[in-house]
Amino acid sequence: MLGAWSTAAAQEPAKFVGALQELDGDHDRSLAAVQELQAGGEPAAITIRDAWSTLSRRAQRRLIAALASLARNHEPAVECLVEAARSPDEQIREGALSALRRAGPAGWEGLITLLPEPEVGDRAAVLLARTEPDAAISPLLDALMAEGGDERPVLRSALATAVQRAGQTVEPKLRAWLEAEPSPSGVANAALALASIEDYAPVVAVFIEYAAPSSNDFATTWRLLQSAATAGPSEAVDHWIQSQLQAPEGWMLRRAAVDAIAARGRRTDARIALEDPYPRVRARAARVLSKDPDSMTARATLARKDTWPMVRAEAVTSLRNEPVATPVIVAAVDDPMSEVRAAAIKVLTRTSHDEGWDRIHAHLRGRNEWPQVAAAAIDYVVAHCRTDAVDALFTIVRRVASPSALTDDINNAAHAIVALRVLNTPEAEAAVRQLRGSTGVPPTLEMALEEPLSKHRPCAPASP
Repeated sequence: MLGAWSTAAAQEPAKFVGALQELDGDHDRSLAAVQELQAGGEPAAITIRDAWSTLSRRAQRRLIAALASLARNHEPAVECLVEAARSPDEQIREGALSALRRAGPAGWEGLITLLPEPEVGDRAAVLLARTEPDAAISPLLDALMAEGGDERPVLRSALATAVQRAGQTVEPKLRAWLEAEPSPSGVANAALALASIEDYAPVVAVFIEYAAPSSNDFATTWRLLQSAATAGPSEAVDHWIQSQLQAPEGWMLRRAAVDAIAARGRRTDARIALEDPYPRVRARAARVLSKDPDSMTARATLARKDTWPMVRAEAVTSLRNEPVATPVIVAAVDDPMSEVRAAAIKVLTRTSHDEGWDRIHAHLRGRNEWPQVAAAAIDYVVAHCRTDAVDALFTIVRRVASPSALTDDINNAAHAIVALRVLNTPEAEAAVRQLRGSTGVPPTLEMALEEPLSKHRPCAPASP
């Protein structure tokens, strides 16, 4: 096992060679060997390092404690722990990383050595950021700049941790790093890492100002837009986001630009996105422009005429706080697509009046109505205490007697039972009593019949 040693290693004191051979022995022998190696200083550290690849996993595990002690003063032990941290054996790997963390500056340099390697570098980044945050910042920035760094979110998280823990000494380092003209992709990574830290909003803005003009790939632009939402005030950043609202390619970037400009308090700049050629961008623009009076007509037009149901549904929802648009919402209850019908009913459920009830009642009674629409209609019944819905609710419950009843049908039946109990009229109580006296009621419905109604206020006095 030890025949592969180099000549230099073979010249080390024979007692360390013998100690290594004892590591696969019983507990007492191996413990004595570890203690001897731990006390052996640099010669022992060199012996272990040079023999490491020839040792069994069992021996390697037993050596971690000795290496942890030796690493504080002897570089060969640090080198060995770095190699151990690459082990496929989780116990060896974690033990080595933990030992490097505890070994002081020399051990932290070992963790830095591992940062470029995704397999172990992410864990090393986390430990380094928590242990020595000030020393971690520059290496973490370098790792984010390296090839593949932008695909490692743990590095960004570690940088954020290090910045938060390092305190006031960080901002000059970050600005000095920017003066070295790093790549736009690396700066975008750093900006995204810092975006969640309120105190660094001005720095994030500076990073975006630097990287945005040279950003020419999707990933970099995406990260800059995500960072811009919380970046500090900057006319340059705002102007750049506006340019992304009309970018010729990449609907995801245009949608992200809508979110970013709205988050920065300039949502009216997103009005142009209501005419975007891609439906998801139009839908997002409608959402962020809710209660914007100057775009209400455009959003109402989308709610009535857009060819994509997701856009019509989002536009209908965006009109929820604009009473003058109520007729548009009521008309959407009869939209040919269930997604839009459900959205319209949900909006009307939250109003103080019961406009649209005739249309909603018809959909509640419709045997072939989609479950999401029926669920929204049941919520409307409860919110507006529509006591004339008892028959329709009871019909929904009876439908689950069919062997073809789906999970959504059963859930809506339970929902309807709760609604009957909340309505609290003689007719509703009679329906509930009939159900309680029935046999073979599914467990989901039994729960609905008996669960407390603490979340609901009864609509009418109980019958005597």
